[in-house]
Amino acid sequence: MENKIELVVSRSKASYKFRADESKPDSFENNWKNNSIDGLALIRENKIIFDCKCQSVANYCFGDMSPGDTVAHGDTIAPGKFTLRCFVESRKFHGEIHAICDTIDIDGQRINRKAMQTSANGFQNGRWLLHDRYSFKLGRDTNCAWSAGCIIVSSADLAAFNKVLRENGIKAGDEIRGIIVEI
Repeated sequence: MENKIELVVSRSKASYKFRADESKPDSFENNWKNNSIDGLALIRENKIIFDCKCQSVANYCFGDMSPGDTVAHGDTIAPGKFTLRCFVESRKFHGEIHAICDTIDIDGQRINRKAMQTSANGFQNGRWLLHDRYSFKLGRDTNCAWSAGCIIVSSADLAAFNKVLRENGIKAGDEIRGIIVEI
């Protein structure tokens, strides 16, 4: 992490209030409120070189929560430091994506160097990423950003983010310091 670029995610506390009707359970029809109101900024030498809106709170409808999660948004990356490994294998994601590593989620579960969690039984769970909200089924971005713990931006913003990274000499495998702050 020798480059001088860092990533700052400014999470609004209102992002945790993603249910349109608090009396109803998680669902795609209910988990859309306060969507993508968080900020994402690339900073180089104290100057913002890119910024956009993002979704940084897990609002995806899981049904039964994963073992170990204590709150519906428990897979949300906790406020604090993380590492962003740039331009990782996209697998089934659209666009060029990035891995979120070396941090914890709100439930205190570790997200390791592979952007994964390992359960007490030794099974790997999930992959924490920065990616877009493109739907292959729709052929376009979804109206809402659905996060299972990842940081989600629009397709256009991801492409612009990646362009700025490349213009600043960042290539596949390079790492950027990141931090999530709550406002």
